[in-house]
Amino acid sequence: MMKVLVSLFYFFITFIGIAQNLADCYESVKSSVVVINVLSVSPKTTKNKLTLVAKSLQGSGVLISEKGIIWTASHIVQAAELVKVEFLNGAIYEAEVLTNNPLADIALIKIKGNFILKDVKVAKIGNSDMLRIGEDIFILGAPYGLKQSISKGILSGRHIHKGFSDDFYNIEFLQTDAAINHGSSGGPMFNMKGEVVGITNSIYTLSGGFNGIGFAVSSNTAKKLLKEEPTIWTGMESIIITGNIAKVLNVPKESGLLILNLSSKGMANKIGLRAGTIDATIDGLEIIIGGDIILDFAGTDFSTFDFRSKIKKKLKEYDKGDVIPITILRNGKILIIEFEKE
Repeated sequence: MMKVLVSLFYFFITFIGIAQNLADCYESVKSSVVVINVLSVSPKTTKNKLTLVAKSLQGSGVLISEKGIIWTASHIVQAAELVKVEFLNGAIYEAEVLTNNPLADIALIKIKGNFILKDVKVAKIGNSDMLRIGEDIFILGAPYGLKQSISKGILSGRHIHKGFSDDFYNIEFLQTDAAINHGSSGGPMFNMKGEVVGITNSIYTLSGGFNGIGFAVSSNTAKKLLKEEPTIWTGMESIIITGNIAKVLNVPKESGLLILNLSSKGMANKIGLRAGTIDATIDGLEIIIGGDIILDFAGTDFSTFDFRSKIKKKLKEYDKGDVIPITILRNGKILIIEFEKE
């Protein structure tokens, strides 16, 4: 009986210690987590009439620099026209997109103008390789607009999927059972030291709600892609089309890159590419058609899973000021658009 009581006592003390540790961790990092509000504008054709439709999107992010640099998810800001970030202390700032990686679904944004580090702490970035499967983690974000919502879980697994890797890097996704929902995307995954070990981006669900399987891009992947190998923000939402969809849209190749939406501030719009205007469902897929379909980029098409790697290699062959060609399908005609490498 005494042994049972002692065991229960130690279990109770351990449980209280974990709860206090989580509360302490939350207090130490909460001011670094922001709500990100994004406005995008899309041209829409209805009854042969073209109008502009504004769409708002909300996500989360985490401050990683005293200069106002924030980590978030790429899909939150991919075609952003206006980005605003809100801190726990109520301060709201406008931000600009610096770089993003749609494949890994991570992005860097930066607060415009003078950023005052008042009542705000910069989050510490941890080494995600040191996180072991089974370790406790917690996630901070704004699911469904509920600011500063915390969910706790464990690291359930690590995944590097075929087709998500190429010659330049491996993209690692951390799996967790901590709750992730709409609005959580871009929010930080912390270890129990209060270090950022991942950026949340997606869930696996059959119902549309959280089913206990969520994913975050590891902090080591984010550091490598966003700091060491940054890419130009295109400001373009797009989708690879193949099979029946490519046939319906008269794509003269096996596949193409259909442009869905554009930001006026991104590189794609500046070089003259056009977005779609008509909502459509083809072969069960809801898409926006009427926009340009990119057939190849500097002679490289989209027929293989590693096309991003091939395009990146091709770009390295060009010097600053060189003209780079893009072949597109626009209104049934094949055109070539050229732009200078910066």
